[in-house]
Amino acid sequence: MQRRAARTDAFVSTSDYYAGAMRELLGIPAERMHVVHLGVNLEFIGTTHRTRDAGDDIVVGYMARICPEKGLHLLLEALHRIFVERPELPIRGRVAGYVGKRDADYLAALERRLDERGIADRVTVLGEVDLEGKRQLLQRADILSVPTVYREPKGLFVLEALAHGVPVVQPEHGAFPELVESTGGGLLVEPGSPEALAEGIVRLAEDDELRGRLGESGRRAVRERFDSHTMAERTAEIYRRAQEDAA
Repeated sequence: MQRRAARTDAFVSTSDYYAGAMRELLGIPAERMHVVHLGVNLEFIGTTHRTRDAGDDIVVGYMARICPEKGLHLLLEALHRIFVERPELPIRGRVAGYVGKRDADYLAALERRLDERGIADRVTVLGEVDLEGKRQLLQRADILSVPTVYREPKGLFVLEALAHGVPVVQPEHGAFPELVESTGGGLLVEPGSPEALAEGIVRLAEDDELRGRLGESGRRAVRERFDSHTMAERTAEIYRRAQEDAA
């Protein structure tokens, strides 16, 4: 990879985090590494988010591949802590995502744990959903969290949530800090800590004004700077410059 990188005119990374990691790994000069954040296709994902009525449950969503790497077990542990320690908070979980053969046992174990703890009725596991199912989850969610164990280089699910005005609670590693800081659309918490994750979720659940402000900030940022057209334009410009430099 290092040998091939030396003969490559330009690289495009999905985040500042990953650009730095790959520059160091492959010895890529700074002038050949470019960053274009992912963009959401607003025509397909939609931008409608629900209006929460007084007394409605606060829905914490998870929308990503269901596997240990994405950290669903950390989210469920955080929700269990909230159910036990803050029973007065009307919080529910809603989980959707692709489940591969390798991870079927992982999901089954998590569902057994929900049953054993008596909280299966407060966490809905939808499994794999189509585009309309994805829209419905985001339109019903008040908070989204996908607490990945690894350092996520993309974080498309963050942008999809923000497109619907849904603020996020994410671990402070990988691409999440730059996404949250550039959009103003969520909170960052200590990675790998169910306790910290629970605290972040509770903070948003208890503060309607904060939750709404972060969600709206994220929604505006996605519409203005993180849409698929902007992504395409920035990528095309990098290609044009690389072609001119090579010529």
